Amino acid sequence: MISPMSLPRTSATLGVAPDHPPAAGQPRRARWRLRSIMLLLTASAVGLAAGFPIFARSATRGPDLAGLQTEAIVAMTGGSSRISDAVGLLGTGHGRRLLISGVNPMVGEREIARVVPAAAAMMRCCIDLDHRALNTVGNAMETARWVRLHAFKSVLVVTSGYHMPRTMLELQRVLPDVQLVAYPVPSGAVKTTAWWKDIPSLKILSFEYAKYLLAAVRLRLDPPTADLRPVRSASR
Repeated sequence: MISPMSLPRTSATLGVAPDHPPAAGQPRRARWRLRSIMLLLTASAVGLAAGFPIFARSATRGPDLAGLQTEAIVAMTGGSSRISDAVGLLGTGHGRRLLISGVNPMVGEREIARVVPAAAAMMRCCIDLDHRALNTVGNAMETARWVRLHAFKSVLVVTSGYHMPRTMLELQRVLPDVQLVAYPVPSGAVKTTAWWKDIPSLKILSFEYAKYLLAAVRLRLDPPTADLRPVRSASR
């Protein structure tokens, strides 16, 4: 008679599941997943790189107002000639009213007229100052309120060329039923010709392209929820 103590201690007798070698297909599936992820990342990188020249061409093109007439004009603060260009457009009849968005709270009508003398004669009748916006998202929100307050259907957008794609993206999101026309103002910081040969221009365009992509993703995932009803007290 064989004693149980004399039996070899196998995994079955010890109540432990035996180790099994991994299935032959598991390493193959893992390698396939890794390759798929790498291909997806590579395709995304190539797509982003291919999109940069398109963005740069859009950000460095000049304005074209041939035969164009809009009801209103909005200028984003930040560039040296954005306000003066916008006031000039208002004076030549490219819009009935002008909003200057993102004005420092310490800057009023007198300061604007001192910097842009042509604005003095139109300040009371046709120019509104927005002191609430702190960034491009705020510019879009305050512009939307102002546009709805006056029931405008077409707006000429004045900002620097490199800032224009992101500005238009934000505005189109909150004003989908309004015609938005870009008036890119040349900036001394970015060359409009042979920008690919200028390191400072490339840095600015690359940084702005990254912010444009982030804005595009954010707007796709998180639609605007802020109250866009007109606020009369914010227009001046």
